[in-house]
Amino acid sequence: MPSDSATVLLAGNDPDLLLLRSAVLAAAGIWSLRVRNAEQAIQVLGLVPFDLVVICYTLDEEDQDMLISAVESWHASVKLLRLAAGDDCSGTGLLRKVEEALQSPAPVPHTILEPSHSHSRMLR
Repeated sequence: MPSDSATVLLAGNDPDLLLLRSAVLAAAGIWSLRVRNAEQAIQVLGLVPFDLVVICYTLDEEDQDMLISAVESWHASVKLLRLAAGDDCSGTGLLRKVEEALQSPAPVPHTILEPSHSHSRMLR
């Protein structure tokens, strides 16, 4: 993996959706890793330096909150993108959101950034 490639952690409950997202990102040269719950995500965050964590609406609210808290507490330089249902109706839509999140300014604790006028939210 080239050192200038972005690394994205995809967290969600739907393996087919995660695979599709991963393929879209790979086609754009963005490396990603897929996990199915917050505990797996938190474990992997301790091992791999990610640029962005994408949190899918398919994770239950408790898992979403646990993952957001962990990133804010222990991985302050990692950006967060929370996807809502319908956000990735097209591969280009997902890719645009991820690229906007990756290009956004460095995270500032306890703020919310809106990268686009869609349902997804850039946290921190």
